[in-house]
Amino acid sequence: MSATKFRFTEQALLKLSGSDKRTRYYDSQMPGLIIDVLPSNKKTFRVYKKLPGTQKPLAVTIGSFPSVTVEQARKQARKAMADIAEGMNPNDSKRHFRAASVTLQAVYKEYTHSRELKPITLRGYDQVMDCYFDDWAKKRLADLTENRIYRRHCELTKRSPAQADLAMRMLRALFNFARAEYKSSDGRTLFPYNPVAVLSEKRCWNNVARKQTRLRPSQLKPFLKVVNEMRNEAIVHRQDFTATVCDFVEFMTYTGLRKTELLELEWKNVFLDDQLFCLDDTKNGHGLELPITKPLEEIFKRRTEYRVSGFVFGAENHHGRVMEPKKIIKQMNELADVSFTLHDLRRTFCSVAETIGVGTYTLKRLLNHKTSRSDVTAGYTVLTAEELREPANRVCKRLLEYAGIETGVGDSSIEQLKLQLSSLSKEQRLQLMSAMMG
Repeated sequence: MSATKFRFTEQALLKLSGSDKRTRYYDSQMPGLIIDVLPSNKKTFRVYKKLPGTQKPLAVTIGSFPSVTVEQARKQARKAMADIAEGMNPNDSKRHFRAASVTLQAVYKEYTHSRELKPITLRGYDQVMDCYFDDWAKKRLADLTENRIYRRHCELTKRSPAQADLAMRMLRALFNFARAEYKSSDGRTLFPYNPVAVLSEKRCWNNVARKQTRLRPSQLKPFLKVVNEMRNEAIVHRQDFTATVCDFVEFMTYTGLRKTELLELEWKNVFLDDQLFCLDDTKNGHGLELPITKPLEEIFKRRTEYRVSGFVFGAENHHGRVMEPKKIIKQMNELADVSFTLHDLRRTFCSVAETIGVGTYTLKRLLNHKTSRSDVTAGYTVLTAEELREPANRVCKRLLEYAGIETGVGDSSIEQLKLQLSSLSKEQRLQLMSAMMG
């Protein structure tokens, strides 16, 4: 009898000790039953046997010794080898059992851990789970039937059609994740059907239309007037947070940028000498370099005077920046007698840019919208801050015109001439200089 093959007994296995690498021992009484001893001295019973028609043996884990006795190990090994003899993989049975018992909460946890999610994205996912699926968290995924999902969607629709669709899109993503995550040994999924598909089959999706709200040209004047008055009063009374939010709202008006991307703008990414600033951590993962127009330059200079942290729109809190400006925006709405949200400012900027003929790819870059991979032209269109300066200036000029602001920002003859000259190519400028000198 070899040193690695002997009749397993409790005493014999207790005497085994780990070496510098894993050692495998075979039971002479039951061929196919083995015990692996790790360097840590952990001992694990396994069945090691080939499926009919295959070359590589299966390793089916039974349990750890001495928690599992020799007799128990032989009993479980006998069952596993009977399954193998019939062409069944015992590991698949374990996978099926795991899939059958996995809860919605467990799938959600694995889903979020498998992805690099931004804190704001994860917070949104958590809110959906807490608000709409809290009572389902410990239920088995296999128990979430079409009927249950359909009824839950109907219930949520009564409260908010948009949120009902949002919740079900999240649930659909979790089922799709489970379909890819839980598979048998031959690669077949253990969740072949996504029950959320019942909403499409019954045509139950609410398909809430995108919001179309924006500031009309006639609303820009009272809106920006109130922003300016609130800021001036806040500066006088040393209400730094209010003044900062006013600058932030005005900045959004002249750029159309996303709320969080702008609030997270740091001074290290502002280059006043070069008249540009950069956004690193954007929604689509692509950095953005934008020009500093005249209105933005004034805001940056003012923010420099009231700098309190490394963020442009800093605040004296543990985050170091403005986090939620809702209260100040509510005051603006009341004073200006308009109703706007921060995303309305993005839609306003985009709409104004479209009316003055800013090109599609230029506008996408200004707003940092992702282009489709199938759009080959977009892949060759590379626009830096300098190429974006002229269209950004034109949008600002039109916004100022709507607001009735007659300052040196863009209404003077010299500024208008600068804007026109900036749109000329190098060759056109040389031709103009030659004509003037001639």
